[in-house]
Amino acid sequence: MRMRTHAVAAFLPGLLVLGALLIGAPATASAEGEIEKRRNHITQVVEKRRDAIVSIRTNRIVKRTWYDIWTHSRQEKLYERDGGLGSGAIFHPDGYVITNAHVISRASNIFVGIPKPGSNGNGNESVERKALPMAIDIEHDLAILRLLPDPTNPTAKYPYIPLGRSNDLKVGETIIAMGHPFRLGFTVTTGIVSGLGRSLELGGREFDDFMQVDAAINPGNSGGPLFDVTGRWIGVNTAIYNRAFGAEGIGFAIPADRVRSLIAKAFKRRVVTGDWLGVEFAAGKTGDAEVQHVYPKGPAARSGLRSGDVIVGIDDGPTATLYDLRMALVARPSGKPIRLLVKRNGRLLRGGPIRLELKPLPTERLSARHLGFTAQDTGDSDGVRVASIRAGGPAERMKLRQNDLIYGLGEWKIRNTEDLLMFLQFVEPGDLVDVKIQRRLRRGNQKYEGSMKAE
Repeated sequence: MRMRTHAVAAFLPGLLVLGALLIGAPATASAEGEIEKRRNHITQVVEKRRDAIVSIRTNRIVKRTWYDIWTHSRQEKLYERDGGLGSGAIFHPDGYVITNAHVISRASNIFVGIPKPGSNGNGNESVERKALPMAIDIEHDLAILRLLPDPTNPTAKYPYIPLGRSNDLKVGETIIAMGHPFRLGFTVTTGIVSGLGRSLELGGREFDDFMQVDAAINPGNSGGPLFDVTGRWIGVNTAIYNRAFGAEGIGFAIPADRVRSLIAKAFKRRVVTGDWLGVEFAAGKTGDAEVQHVYPKGPAARSGLRSGDVIVGIDDGPTATLYDLRMALVARPSGKPIRLLVKRNGRLLRGGPIRLELKPLPTERLSARHLGFTAQDTGDSDGVRVASIRAGGPAERMKLRQNDLIYGLGEWKIRNTEDLLMFLQFVEPGDLVDVKIQRRLRRGNQKYEGSMKAE
């Protein structure tokens, strides 16, 4: 009897350990099961989309002026200070971001905070990249930014969110807003669609066709994306009514279809990648991709494409809208032949797809040949900067100087090298070209006008 007692006593510690293990295993499984039960539609959308939600901060150049009593002269000094805060979302893996135009208004520098890989999207860890504005639509308060490449990994791709549609939204359906308000980091709020087709006045401008929501949208949320419960990107958060006027739970977002329209207009292959097809596309009456111009010095010049042709497919994929065509073209590798499926007068062309090849932009070559100078963008929309002058060319003969700013050629306003490229398409040897120049002198900037004969 005593021996049995000792045996039980000796075996008891092992039983206790085994019992603890057996009790602990169901507890862990139960905890995991509870977590899985808490994963609803909203948490799934957050997990799927948060890595492409960015924060945006800007700096602004501010001018301070004063009267110096010792020199009896007016003095001024330019300095940089913190500007606006906002949010955005990456819509293309090469680092293109949608936000509000007012977020980057008057910005001297734009910085975009991207979730750090492995940070679980909590917004507390981010990598900051400098960005440049690629397109700004003041009328609709939208902007496209281009992230500058990471010097350590210039070909890196970014997490991105495909843009959805907003034409089937229902009043009362659940929506999810994401952004970075008040420098707090990544933040999620929820609500419902409170109304559609609202008009709103912001900064003295009248905006139409806003989506009204009751999700909390605070300063810093502007430019951030709005989702439905399936994770579809349905809008861009824009504004709240001032609570000083008693407004509570009234926010506004730009519908995704309007955002698609901006991308369709501005997200051009030649601007994004530096090569082109030599065709200008525009949205037709139903939003389809219609040929607007075939440029005489581009790859499509002898392709047979005509103004009014409708592009319905690229390679093996359909392009129902101009937006679809833009996104498909940008995704194609440079130098690769492209087949465009074309309708003319409602019927497919009999000869089958038109084959084209993406080629480098000829801006520098044509400008040097016809006008005798090469030019660079300034980063603003005020003209192009003369980079070099060809010896014995038209530019040298009219005494153009390096770093001169050219803001007009003939009747064309030249805001950037894209405008210069369009002008060069129609210049022929012997044409007399009027040139509008701004030159920096010691006493300030001076504007000149002159003429040159194109070669």
